Amino acid sequence: MSTASPAAVTLNPQILGQAENAHRALLEKVLAGTGLDYPAWVALKLASVGPTGTGDQLAARVAAATKLDTAKVTAALDAVIAAGLLESRDGELTPTASGDDLHRDLSATIATTLGRVYGQVSAEDLAVAGRVLATVTAGVNAELAAS
Repeated sequence: MSTASPAAVTLNPQILGQAENAHRALLEKVLAGTGLDYPAWVALKLASVGPTGTGDQLAARVAAATKLDTAKVTAALDAVIAAGLLESRDGELTPTASGDDLHRDLSATIATTLGRVYGQVSAEDLAVAGRVLATVTAGVNAELAAS
């Protein structure tokens, strides 16, 4: 079996999907035992970097970020609230002290782990990849909006 060098790889949906799947698997490994799944983590993350607004506004932001349907996002948001990680203050959902602690701990673990992975790639290549992926994402989002 031959292996292609990283320089020989051209970005395509398969490569993009493999990268997304690997990132998601790593995230799920980090989330294991926390009671959070992917949409619940995104809800906590977005609430932690605020402003969140109302529950409906946060749900809309999570749905837009994850491309998940509103029902799944609402269920995840309800679970995060029930777990005591988010609470409503003055009509706005905000992290509780436990939510802040969990967000900080998980973010540090994720940053450390991805730091090792991304540290293997030059800053120049990361900048190019970032621009390319931002362009591809914008194009895909435009296609989704048009359909």
